[in-house]
Amino acid sequence: MGLASYYRNGQDASPDPASTLALAVAEPADGPVELAQIEMSRVARSTVVDDVRISGALRPVRRATIAAPLSGTIVSVHAQVGEAVAVGDVLVEFDRELLEAGLAARESSVAATQAQLDLAEFTLERSQRLGQSGFAAEAAVREAEASVLNLRAQLRTLEAELAQARYQLREARVLAPFSGVVSSRAVEPGQAVGINSELLGLVDPSLMEIEVGVPTTRIVKVQVGQGAEMQVDGIEGRRFEARVARVSPVAVGGSRAVPVFLQIDNEDGLLRGGMFAVGALRTQAAPDVIALPDAAIRRDEGGDYVLKGEGGRLRRQAVEIGTRWPDRNMVEVVAGLDEGDLVVTAPLPDLRPDVEYRMAEL
Repeated sequence: MGLASYYRNGQDASPDPASTLALAVAEPADGPVELAQIEMSRVARSTVVDDVRISGALRPVRRATIAAPLSGTIVSVHAQVGEAVAVGDVLVEFDRELLEAGLAARESSVAATQAQLDLAEFTLERSQRLGQSGFAAEAAVREAEASVLNLRAQLRTLEAELAQARYQLREARVLAPFSGVVSSRAVEPGQAVGINSELLGLVDPSLMEIEVGVPTTRIVKVQVGQGAEMQVDGIEGRRFEARVARVSPVAVGGSRAVPVFLQIDNEDGLLRGGMFAVGALRTQAAPDVIALPDAAIRRDEGGDYVLKGEGGRLRRQAVEIGTRWPDRNMVEVVAGLDEGDLVVTAPLPDLRPDVEYRMAEL
Protein backbone atom coordinates (compact mmCIF):
# COMPACT_ATOMS: atom_id res chain seq x y z
CA MET A 1 0.00 0.00 0.00
CA GLY A 2 1.46 3.40 -1.03
CA LEU A 3 1.25 6.71 0.78
CA ALA A 4 -1.68 7.85 -1.39
CA SER A 5 -3.84 4.86 -0.40
CA TYR A 6 -2.65 5.34 3.20
CA TYR A 7 -4.52 8.65 3.31
CA ARG A 8 -7.41 7.49 1.15
CA ASN A 9 -8.30 4.87 3.75
CA GLY A 10 -9.23 7.64 6.15
CA GLN A 11 -6.32 7.39 8.60
CA ASP A 12 -6.28 10.62 10.57
CA ALA A 13 -3.07 9.99 12.56
CA SER A 14 0.17 11.32 11.16
CA PRO A 15 2.47 8.49 9.94
CA ASP A 16 5.82 7.84 11.59
CA PRO A 17 8.64 9.47 9.55
CA ALA A 18 10.67 6.23 9.39
CA SER A 19 7.60 4.26 8.24
CA THR A 20 6.86 6.95 5.67
CA LEU A 21 10.39 6.63 4.24
CA ALA A 22 10.17 2.83 4.13
CA LEU A 23 6.80 2.96 2.31
CA ALA A 24 8.04 5.59 -0.08
CA VAL A 25 11.08 3.53 -1.01
CA ALA A 26 9.19 0.25 -1.24
CA GLU A 27 6.32 1.54 -3.37
CA PRO A 28 6.58 5.22 -4.30
CA ALA A 29 3.32 7.01 -4.96
CA ASP A 30 4.75 9.74 -7.17
CA GLY A 31 6.70 7.66 -9.66
CA PRO A 32 9.84 5.53 -9.91
CA VAL A 33 12.56 5.42 -7.30
CA GLU A 34 15.40 7.77 -8.12
CA LEU A 35 18.87 6.27 -7.66
CA ALA A 36 22.19 8.04 -7.87
CA GLN A 37 24.88 6.83 -10.25
CA ILE A 38 27.10 5.72 -7.35
CA GLU A 39 24.33 3.52 -5.94
CA MET A 40 24.36 1.16 -8.95
CA SER A 41 27.27 -0.57 -10.69
CA ARG A 42 27.92 -2.48 -13.86
CA VAL A 43 29.10 -6.03 -13.26
CA ALA A 44 32.67 -6.61 -14.44
CA ARG A 45 35.26 -9.31 -13.84
CA SER A 46 38.41 -8.35 -11.95
CA THR A 47 41.24 -9.69 -9.82
CA VAL A 48 40.66 -9.44 -6.09
CA VAL A 49 43.81 -9.35 -3.98
CA ASP A 50 43.32 -10.39 -0.36
CA ASP A 51 45.87 -8.40 1.64
CA VAL A 52 46.72 -8.43 5.34
CA ARG A 53 47.84 -5.11 6.76
CA ILE A 54 51.09 -5.52 8.68
CA SER A 55 53.58 -3.35 10.52
CA GLY A 56 56.73 -3.77 12.56
CA ALA A 57 60.25 -2.57 13.29
CA LEU A 58 63.26 -3.48 11.17
CA ARG A 59 66.24 -5.34 12.55
CA PRO A 60 69.22 -7.08 10.94
CA VAL A 61 68.75 -10.81 10.46
CA ARG A 62 72.35 -11.55 11.41
CA ARG A 63 73.40 -9.93 14.65
CA ALA A 64 75.65 -10.95 17.52
CA THR A 65 76.76 -9.80 20.93
CA ILE A 66 80.46 -10.56 21.17
CA ALA A 67 81.31 -11.66 24.71
CA ALA A 68 84.65 -12.02 26.48
CA PRO A 69 85.97 -15.59 26.01
CA LEU A 70 88.13 -15.27 29.13
CA SER A 71 88.77 -13.11 32.18
CA GLY A 72 91.52 -10.53 31.88
CA THR A 73 92.55 -6.98 31.11
CA ILE A 74 91.85 -5.42 27.72
CA VAL A 75 94.85 -3.73 26.11
CA SER A 76 93.27 -2.52 22.85
CA VAL A 77 89.93 -2.16 21.06
CA HIS A 78 90.13 -1.88 17.29
CA ALA A 79 86.50 -1.07 16.39
CA GLN A 80 84.18 1.89 16.82
CA VAL A 81 80.38 2.03 16.60
CA GLY A 82 79.35 2.38 12.94
CA GLU A 83 82.65 1.01 11.63
CA ALA A 84 82.53 -1.75 9.03
CA VAL A 85 84.67 -4.82 9.72
CA ALA A 86 85.47 -7.96 7.74
CA VAL A 87 85.30 -11.51 8.99
CA GLY A 88 88.53 -12.36 10.84
CA ASP A 89 89.44 -8.76 11.70
CA VAL A 90 90.90 -8.29 15.19
CA LEU A 91 88.35 -6.41 17.31
CA VAL A 92 89.66 -6.67 20.90
CA GLU A 93 92.99 -7.79 22.40
CA PHE A 94 93.57 -9.00 25.97
CA ASP A 95 96.80 -8.78 27.95
CA ARG A 96 98.80 -11.87 26.89
CA GLU A 97 101.66 -11.74 29.42
CA LEU A 98 99.96 -13.73 32.20
CA LEU A 99 98.42 -16.09 29.66
CA GLU A 100 101.80 -16.84 28.10
CA ALA A 101 103.32 -17.44 31.55
CA GLY A 102 100.50 -19.80 32.47
CA LEU A 103 100.96 -21.69 29.20
CA ALA A 104 104.69 -22.11 29.82
CA ALA A 105 104.05 -23.44 33.36
CA ARG A 106 101.56 -26.01 32.09
CA GLU A 107 103.90 -27.13 29.32
CA SER A 108 106.61 -27.69 31.96
CA SER A 109 104.21 -29.66 34.17
CA VAL A 110 103.20 -31.87 31.27
CA ALA A 111 106.82 -32.52 30.32
CA ALA A 112 107.79 -33.37 33.93
CA THR A 113 104.86 -35.70 34.43
CA GLN A 114 105.55 -37.39 31.10
CA ALA A 115 109.12 -38.08 32.26
CA GLN A 116 107.84 -39.54 35.55
CA LEU A 117 105.41 -41.72 33.61
CA ASP A 118 108.15 -43.00 31.32
CA LEU A 119 110.22 -43.98 34.37
CA ALA A 120 107.22 -45.60 36.06
CA GLU A 121 106.41 -47.63 32.95
CA PHE A 122 110.06 -48.79 32.75
CA THR A 123 109.94 -49.78 36.43
CA LEU A 124 106.67 -51.65 35.91
CA GLU A 125 108.06 -53.56 32.94
CA ARG A 126 111.20 -54.51 34.95
CA SER A 127 109.10 -55.59 37.96
CA GLN A 128 106.88 -57.75 35.76
CA ARG A 129 109.94 -59.54 34.28
CA LEU A 130 111.41 -60.13 37.74
CA GLY A 131 108.08 -61.34 39.03
CA GLN A 132 107.86 -63.90 36.25
CA SER A 133 111.36 -65.14 37.20
CA GLY A 134 110.48 -65.26 40.89
CA PHE A 135 112.85 -62.44 41.91
CA ALA A 136 110.16 -59.81 42.70
CA ALA A 137 107.21 -59.97 45.03
CA GLU A 138 103.69 -59.57 43.62
CA ALA A 139 103.17 -56.54 45.87
CA ALA A 140 106.04 -54.71 44.20
CA VAL A 141 104.47 -55.37 40.79
CA ARG A 142 101.07 -54.09 41.95
CA GLU A 143 102.70 -50.96 43.38
CA ALA A 144 104.45 -50.28 40.07
CA GLU A 145 101.15 -50.71 38.17
CA ALA A 146 99.37 -48.27 40.53
CA SER A 147 102.13 -45.72 40.05
CA VAL A 148 101.75 -45.92 36.26
CA LEU A 149 97.97 -45.56 36.43
CA ASN A 150 98.24 -42.58 38.79
CA LEU A 151 100.77 -40.78 36.59
CA ARG A 152 98.69 -41.39 33.44
CA ALA A 153 95.68 -39.82 35.14
CA GLN A 154 97.77 -36.83 36.24
CA LEU A 155 99.09 -36.45 32.70
CA ARG A 156 95.59 -36.39 31.21
CA THR A 157 94.56 -33.66 33.66
CA LEU A 158 97.66 -31.59 32.89
CA GLU A 159 97.17 -32.01 29.15
CA ALA A 160 93.60 -30.73 29.49
CA GLU A 161 94.86 -27.72 31.42
CA LEU A 162 97.49 -27.17 28.73
CA ALA A 163 94.83 -27.25 26.02
CA GLN A 164 92.79 -24.70 28.01
CA ALA A 165 95.82 -22.42 28.36
CA ARG A 166 96.50 -22.62 24.62
CA TYR A 167 92.82 -21.83 23.92
CA GLN A 168 92.87 -18.79 26.20
CA LEU A 169 96.03 -17.47 24.58
CA ARG A 170 94.50 -17.95 21.15
CA GLU A 171 91.25 -16.25 22.25
CA ALA A 172 93.17 -13.27 23.67
CA ARG A 173 92.68 -11.80 20.20
CA VAL A 174 88.93 -11.54 19.60
CA LEU A 175 88.11 -11.78 15.88
CA ALA A 176 85.03 -10.69 13.93
CA PRO A 177 82.83 -13.79 13.38
CA PHE A 178 81.32 -12.31 10.19
CA SER A 179 81.53 -9.19 8.06
CA GLY A 180 79.30 -6.41 9.29
CA VAL A 181 79.05 -3.11 11.16
CA VAL A 182 79.80 -2.53 14.84
CA SER A 183 76.53 -1.60 16.55
CA SER A 184 77.70 -1.16 20.15
CA ARG A 185 80.89 -0.96 22.22
CA ALA A 186 80.90 -1.74 25.92
CA VAL A 187 84.63 -1.77 26.83
CA GLU A 188 87.73 0.41 26.67
CA PRO A 189 91.48 -0.34 26.87
CA GLY A 190 92.70 -0.97 30.41
CA GLN A 191 89.35 -2.34 31.55
CA ALA A 192 89.31 -5.65 33.40
CA VAL A 193 86.41 -7.90 32.43
CA GLY A 194 85.11 -11.28 33.46
CA ILE A 195 84.36 -14.17 31.20
CA ASN A 196 81.17 -13.72 29.10
CA SER A 197 81.13 -9.95 29.67
CA GLU A 198 79.76 -8.01 26.70
CA LEU A 199 82.47 -6.48 24.51
CA LEU A 200 80.89 -5.38 21.23
CA GLY A 201 77.70 -5.68 19.19
CA LEU A 202 78.00 -6.65 15.53
CA VAL A 203 75.29 -6.69 12.84
CA ASP A 204 75.13 -7.52 9.15
CA PRO A 205 72.75 -4.91 7.66
CA SER A 206 72.62 -6.46 4.17
CA LEU A 207 69.50 -8.45 5.09
CA MET A 208 66.80 -6.97 7.31
CA GLU A 209 63.93 -8.67 9.12
CA ILE A 210 60.48 -7.51 10.24
CA GLU A 211 58.46 -9.34 12.86
CA VAL A 212 54.73 -8.73 12.42
CA GLY A 213 51.62 -10.12 14.08
CA VAL A 214 48.98 -11.76 11.86
CA PRO A 215 45.53 -12.46 13.37
CA THR A 216 44.78 -16.12 13.99
CA THR A 217 41.76 -15.76 11.69
CA ARG A 218 44.05 -14.97 8.75
CA ILE A 219 47.18 -17.00 9.53
CA VAL A 220 46.02 -20.06 7.56
CA LYS A 221 46.47 -18.01 4.38
CA VAL A 222 50.08 -17.08 5.16
CA GLN A 223 52.80 -19.24 3.62
CA VAL A 224 56.59 -19.03 3.47
CA GLY A 225 57.65 -17.24 0.29
CA GLN A 226 54.64 -14.93 -0.01
CA GLY A 227 55.43 -11.33 -0.89
CA ALA A 228 54.64 -8.06 0.81
CA GLU A 229 55.07 -4.45 -0.23
CA MET A 230 56.44 -2.31 2.60
CA GLN A 231 56.83 1.41 3.13
CA VAL A 232 59.43 2.55 5.65
CA ASP A 233 59.00 5.67 7.78
CA GLY A 234 61.49 8.34 6.78
CA ILE A 235 62.03 7.01 3.24
CA GLU A 236 59.56 8.74 0.96
CA GLY A 237 58.68 7.65 -2.55
CA ARG A 238 60.06 4.13 -2.32
CA ARG A 239 58.49 0.78 -1.52
CA PHE A 240 60.44 -2.30 -0.49
CA GLU A 241 59.65 -5.86 -1.48
CA ALA A 242 59.66 -8.31 1.44
CA ARG A 243 59.23 -12.08 1.59
CA VAL A 244 57.84 -14.32 4.34
CA ALA A 245 60.81 -16.25 5.74
CA ARG A 246 59.30 -17.96 8.80
CA VAL A 247 55.93 -18.41 10.51
CA SER A 248 55.72 -19.12 14.22
CA PRO A 249 53.83 -22.31 15.15
CA VAL A 250 52.07 -20.61 18.09
CA ALA A 251 50.32 -17.34 18.75
CA VAL A 252 51.57 -14.81 21.28
CA GLY A 253 49.81 -15.41 24.58
CA GLY A 254 46.79 -13.17 25.07
CA SER A 255 47.11 -11.41 21.70
CA ARG A 256 45.47 -13.82 19.21
CA ALA A 257 48.25 -12.90 16.80
CA VAL A 258 50.86 -15.20 15.27
CA PRO A 259 54.40 -13.85 14.73
CA VAL A 260 55.43 -13.84 11.08
CA PHE A 261 58.98 -12.95 10.03
CA LEU A 262 59.63 -11.19 6.71
CA GLN A 263 63.00 -10.38 5.16
CA ILE A 264 64.06 -7.42 2.99
CA ASP A 265 67.29 -7.17 0.98
CA ASN A 266 69.29 -4.10 2.00
CA GLU A 267 72.33 -4.26 -0.25
CA ASP A 268 72.36 -0.47 -0.68
CA GLY A 269 72.41 0.00 3.10
CA LEU A 270 69.49 2.43 3.08
CA LEU A 271 67.59 0.66 5.85
CA ARG A 272 68.57 0.79 9.51
CA GLY A 273 67.63 -1.31 12.48
CA GLY A 274 64.76 0.21 14.45
CA MET A 275 63.05 1.83 11.45
CA PHE A 276 59.29 1.24 11.37
CA ALA A 277 57.65 -0.28 8.30
CA VAL A 278 54.02 -0.70 7.26
CA GLY A 279 52.62 -2.59 4.32
CA ALA A 280 50.37 -5.29 2.96
CA LEU A 281 51.02 -9.02 2.90
CA ARG A 282 49.65 -10.57 -0.29
CA THR A 283 48.07 -13.77 1.00
CA GLN A 284 45.69 -14.62 -1.85
CA ALA A 285 44.71 -13.40 -5.32
CA ALA A 286 41.48 -14.40 -7.04
CA PRO A 287 41.75 -13.63 -10.79
CA ASP A 288 38.85 -13.10 -13.21
CA VAL A 289 36.01 -13.10 -10.68
CA ILE A 290 32.77 -11.17 -10.27
CA ALA A 291 33.03 -9.45 -6.89
CA LEU A 292 30.44 -7.15 -5.35
CA PRO A 293 30.31 -5.16 -2.11
CA ASP A 294 28.71 -6.98 0.81
CA ALA A 295 25.90 -4.42 0.76
CA ALA A 296 24.82 -5.57 -2.71
CA ILE A 297 23.92 -9.05 -1.46
CA ARG A 298 20.44 -9.42 0.03
CA ARG A 299 18.69 -12.43 1.53
CA ASP A 300 15.11 -13.57 1.90
CA GLU A 301 13.31 -16.87 2.31
CA GLY A 302 14.34 -17.78 -1.23
CA GLY A 303 18.08 -17.30 -0.56
CA ASP A 304 20.70 -14.80 -1.69
CA TYR A 305 19.80 -12.28 -4.36
CA VAL A 306 20.65 -8.85 -5.77
CA LEU A 307 18.49 -6.05 -7.18
CA LYS A 308 19.16 -6.04 -10.90
CA GLY A 309 18.15 -3.10 -13.04
CA GLU A 310 16.28 -4.33 -16.12
CA GLY A 311 13.77 -2.51 -18.32
CA GLY A 312 13.38 0.34 -15.86
CA ARG A 313 12.51 -1.93 -12.95
CA LEU A 314 14.49 -3.45 -10.10
CA ARG A 315 14.11 -7.20 -10.30
CA ARG A 316 15.08 -9.94 -7.85
CA GLN A 317 18.04 -11.83 -9.29
CA ALA A 318 19.05 -14.98 -7.41
CA VAL A 319 22.82 -15.42 -7.04
CA GLU A 320 25.23 -18.03 -5.74
CA ILE A 321 27.89 -16.79 -3.35
CA GLY A 322 31.52 -17.97 -3.37
CA THR A 323 34.54 -16.58 -1.54
CA ARG A 324 34.13 -13.76 0.96
CA TRP A 325 36.83 -11.18 1.67
CA PRO A 326 35.84 -9.65 5.05
CA ASP A 327 38.76 -7.20 5.17
CA ARG A 328 37.69 -5.73 1.84
CA ASN A 329 33.92 -6.03 2.44
CA MET A 330 33.64 -7.92 -0.84
CA VAL A 331 31.95 -11.17 -1.86
CA GLU A 332 32.32 -13.34 -4.96
CA VAL A 333 29.28 -14.10 -7.11
CA VAL A 334 29.84 -17.41 -8.88
CA ALA A 335 26.45 -17.70 -10.60
CA GLY A 336 23.44 -15.55 -11.44
CA LEU A 337 25.13 -12.49 -12.97
CA ASP A 338 26.87 -11.69 -16.24
CA GLU A 339 29.28 -8.96 -17.17
CA GLY A 340 27.43 -5.76 -17.98
CA ASP A 341 24.48 -6.40 -15.65
CA LEU A 342 23.41 -3.37 -13.64
CA VAL A 343 22.90 -4.00 -9.92
CA VAL A 344 22.25 -1.92 -6.79
CA THR A 345 25.44 -1.88 -4.71
CA ALA A 346 24.59 0.82 -2.17
CA PRO A 347 23.32 -0.14 1.34
CA LEU A 348 19.61 0.59 0.78
CA PRO A 349 17.87 -2.00 2.96
CA ASP A 350 14.37 -0.58 2.38
CA LEU A 351 14.59 -0.96 -1.37
CA ARG A 352 12.52 -3.91 -2.63
CA PRO A 353 12.24 -5.86 -5.91
CA ASP A 354 9.69 -5.10 -8.61
CA VAL A 355 9.68 -1.32 -8.33
CA GLU A 356 10.35 1.16 -11.09
CA TYR A 357 13.50 3.21 -10.91
CA ARG A 358 15.32 5.89 -12.80
CA MET A 359 18.86 7.22 -12.62
CA ALA A 360 19.26 10.68 -11.16
CA GLU A 361 20.69 13.25 -13.52
CA LEU A 362 24.04 14.76 -12.61
